[in-house]
Amino acid sequence: MNHQHQRIKLAATSLFAFFLMLAMGIAATVLLNRGWQQHATSIASESQLIIISSMHGYSPGIIVGAFAGALLFLLYFMYRCIFQTETHFFKKAEKILASFAVVGLVVIFVGSHFITSHWQSKAEAAGFTPCPAMTLLPNRVTMEAWVRSTTLCFDPEVRRIVSRGTSEEMERLERHLKARPRN
Repeated sequence: MNHQHQRIKLAATSLFAFFLMLAMGIAATVLLNRGWQQHATSIASESQLIIISSMHGYSPGIIVGAFAGALLFLLYFMYRCIFQTETHFFKKAEKILASFAVVGLVVIFVGSHFITSHWQSKAEAAGFTPCPAMTLLPNRVTMEAWVRSTTLCFDPEVRRIVSRGTSEEMERLERHLKARPRN
Protein backbone atom coordinates (compact mmCIF):
# COMPACT_ATOMS: atom_id res chain seq x y z
CA MET A 1 0.00 0.00 0.00
CA ASN A 2 2.82 2.40 0.87
CA HIS A 3 4.56 1.61 -2.45
CA GLN A 4 1.34 2.36 -4.35
CA HIS A 5 0.98 5.67 -2.47
CA GLN A 6 4.55 6.64 -3.40
CA ARG A 7 3.90 5.84 -7.08
CA ILE A 8 0.79 8.02 -7.09
CA LYS A 9 2.68 10.82 -5.39
CA LEU A 10 5.55 10.49 -7.89
CA ALA A 11 3.13 10.48 -10.82
CA ALA A 12 1.28 13.55 -9.54
CA THR A 13 4.53 15.43 -8.93
CA SER A 14 5.92 14.51 -12.36
CA LEU A 15 2.73 15.56 -14.14
CA PHE A 16 2.54 18.79 -12.15
CA ALA A 17 6.14 19.62 -13.08
CA PHE A 18 5.41 18.75 -16.73
CA PHE A 19 2.41 21.09 -16.91
CA LEU A 20 4.26 23.83 -15.04
CA MET A 21 7.21 23.69 -17.45
CA LEU A 22 4.85 23.51 -20.43
CA ALA A 23 3.00 26.60 -19.17
CA MET A 24 6.32 28.42 -18.74
CA GLY A 25 7.32 27.55 -22.30
CA ILE A 26 4.00 28.76 -23.69
CA ALA A 27 4.13 31.96 -21.63
CA ALA A 28 7.68 32.66 -22.84
CA THR A 29 6.57 32.12 -26.45
CA VAL A 30 3.71 34.57 -25.99
CA LEU A 31 6.03 37.07 -24.28
CA LEU A 32 8.56 36.84 -27.12
CA ASN A 33 5.88 37.30 -29.79
CA ARG A 34 4.22 40.20 -27.98
CA GLY A 35 7.52 41.96 -27.27
CA TRP A 36 8.67 41.49 -30.85
CA GLN A 37 5.45 43.01 -32.21
CA GLN A 38 5.51 45.92 -29.75
CA HIS A 39 9.10 46.82 -30.59
CA ALA A 40 8.52 46.58 -34.34
CA THR A 41 5.40 48.75 -34.09
CA SER A 42 7.00 51.40 -31.89
CA ILE A 43 10.12 51.69 -34.05
CA ALA A 44 8.02 52.03 -37.21
CA SER A 45 5.78 54.66 -35.59
CA GLU A 46 6.18 58.41 -35.67
CA SER A 47 6.62 58.50 -31.88
CA GLN A 48 9.16 60.88 -30.41
CA LEU A 49 10.11 58.47 -27.62
CA ILE A 50 10.11 54.67 -27.56
CA ILE A 51 11.04 52.15 -24.90
CA ILE A 52 13.27 49.20 -25.74
CA SER A 53 12.85 46.43 -23.21
CA SER A 54 15.26 43.52 -22.97
CA MET A 55 12.73 41.47 -21.00
CA HIS A 56 11.41 39.48 -23.96
CA GLY A 57 15.00 38.76 -24.98
CA TYR A 58 15.17 36.15 -22.23
CA SER A 59 12.35 34.21 -23.86
CA PRO A 60 14.32 32.04 -26.34
CA GLY A 61 16.33 30.48 -23.53
CA ILE A 62 13.26 30.04 -21.38
CA ILE A 63 11.44 28.42 -24.30
CA VAL A 64 14.28 25.95 -24.93
CA GLY A 65 14.77 25.17 -21.24
CA ALA A 66 11.08 24.96 -20.34
CA PHE A 67 10.08 22.71 -23.23
CA ALA A 68 13.12 20.48 -22.64
CA GLY A 69 12.23 20.35 -18.95
CA ALA A 70 8.60 19.57 -19.75
CA LEU A 71 9.61 16.69 -22.01
CA LEU A 72 12.07 15.49 -19.39
CA PHE A 73 9.36 15.35 -16.72
CA LEU A 74 6.94 13.67 -19.15
CA LEU A 75 9.58 11.10 -20.03
CA TYR A 76 10.28 10.57 -16.35
CA PHE A 77 6.56 10.09 -15.69
CA MET A 78 6.20 7.60 -18.54
CA TYR A 79 9.19 5.46 -17.65
CA ARG A 80 9.07 5.66 -13.84
CA CYS A 81 5.32 5.60 -13.29
CA ILE A 82 3.77 3.87 -16.30
CA PHE A 83 6.41 1.44 -17.61
CA GLN A 84 8.33 1.18 -14.31
CA THR A 85 11.57 0.44 -16.08
CA GLU A 86 14.57 2.21 -17.51
CA THR A 87 15.54 1.46 -21.08
CA HIS A 88 18.52 2.54 -23.13
CA PHE A 89 16.24 5.03 -24.90
CA PHE A 90 15.16 6.54 -21.57
CA LYS A 91 18.74 7.07 -20.39
CA LYS A 92 19.85 8.56 -23.71
CA ALA A 93 16.78 10.83 -23.99
CA GLU A 94 17.21 11.92 -20.38
CA LYS A 95 20.79 13.06 -21.07
CA ILE A 96 19.81 14.86 -24.29
CA LEU A 97 16.87 16.67 -22.70
CA ALA A 98 18.92 17.62 -19.65
CA SER A 99 21.56 19.03 -22.02
CA PHE A 100 18.87 21.08 -23.79
CA ALA A 101 17.73 22.43 -20.42
CA VAL A 102 21.30 23.55 -19.64
CA VAL A 103 21.65 25.05 -23.13
CA GLY A 104 18.42 26.95 -22.40
CA LEU A 105 20.11 28.58 -19.40
CA VAL A 106 22.98 29.78 -21.58
CA VAL A 107 20.60 30.96 -24.32
CA ILE A 108 18.71 33.07 -21.76
CA PHE A 109 21.65 35.44 -21.45
CA VAL A 110 23.09 35.18 -24.96
CA GLY A 111 19.65 35.51 -26.57
CA SER A 112 18.84 38.57 -24.51
CA HIS A 113 22.02 40.27 -25.67
CA PHE A 114 21.40 39.51 -29.35
CA ILE A 115 17.72 40.46 -29.33
CA THR A 116 18.38 43.71 -27.46
CA SER A 117 21.21 44.55 -29.89
CA HIS A 118 18.86 43.84 -32.80
CA TRP A 119 16.25 46.31 -31.53
CA GLN A 120 18.84 48.92 -30.67
CA SER A 121 20.25 48.83 -34.21
CA LYS A 122 16.72 49.00 -35.67
CA ALA A 123 15.92 52.01 -33.48
CA GLU A 124 19.16 53.71 -34.45
CA ALA A 125 18.45 53.11 -38.15
CA ALA A 126 14.98 54.65 -37.65
CA GLY A 127 16.51 57.86 -36.26
CA PHE A 128 16.33 57.23 -32.53
CA THR A 129 19.16 57.76 -30.05
CA PRO A 130 19.34 56.33 -26.53
CA CYS A 131 18.85 58.62 -23.57
CA PRO A 132 21.91 58.86 -21.32
CA ALA A 133 21.86 56.63 -18.27
CA MET A 134 19.84 57.85 -15.29
CA THR A 135 17.83 60.43 -17.28
CA LEU A 136 14.62 58.55 -18.10
CA LEU A 137 13.55 55.29 -16.44
CA PRO A 138 16.48 55.17 -14.00
CA ASN A 139 14.72 52.51 -11.91
CA ARG A 140 14.06 50.15 -14.85
CA VAL A 141 16.94 47.74 -15.38
CA THR A 142 15.48 46.02 -18.46
CA MET A 143 14.15 49.18 -20.17
CA GLU A 144 15.88 51.89 -22.13
CA ALA A 145 14.36 55.11 -23.50
CA TRP A 146 15.19 56.06 -27.09
CA VAL A 147 14.26 59.46 -28.52
CA ARG A 148 14.30 61.34 -31.80
CA SER A 149 15.43 64.51 -29.99
CA THR A 150 17.74 64.23 -26.99
CA THR A 151 16.13 67.27 -25.37
CA LEU A 152 13.29 64.95 -24.34
CA CYS A 153 15.72 63.00 -22.16
CA PHE A 154 16.19 66.03 -19.90
CA ASP A 155 12.65 67.42 -20.05
CA PRO A 156 11.09 67.39 -16.53
CA GLU A 157 7.55 67.05 -17.96
CA VAL A 158 8.59 63.99 -19.95
CA ARG A 159 10.28 62.54 -16.86
CA ARG A 160 7.08 63.09 -14.86
CA ILE A 161 4.92 61.33 -17.49
CA VAL A 162 7.29 58.45 -18.25
CA SER A 163 8.09 56.67 -15.01
CA ARG A 164 7.46 52.98 -15.72
CA GLY A 165 7.68 52.74 -19.52
CA THR A 166 4.15 51.43 -20.06
CA SER A 167 2.21 51.80 -23.31
CA GLU A 168 -0.31 54.01 -21.50
CA GLU A 169 2.49 56.40 -20.54
CA MET A 170 3.72 56.44 -24.13
CA GLU A 171 0.23 57.36 -25.36
CA ARG A 172 -0.08 60.06 -22.71
CA LEU A 173 3.33 61.44 -23.68
CA GLU A 174 2.40 61.58 -27.38
CA ARG A 175 -0.80 63.50 -26.54
CA HIS A 176 1.21 65.85 -24.33
CA LEU A 177 3.83 66.49 -27.02
CA LYS A 178 1.17 67.17 -29.67
CA ALA A 179 -0.67 69.60 -27.38
CA ARG A 180 2.50 71.41 -26.33
CA PRO A 181 3.12 74.70 -28.15
CA ARG A 182 6.04 74.65 -30.58
CA ASN A 183 8.95 77.00 -29.91
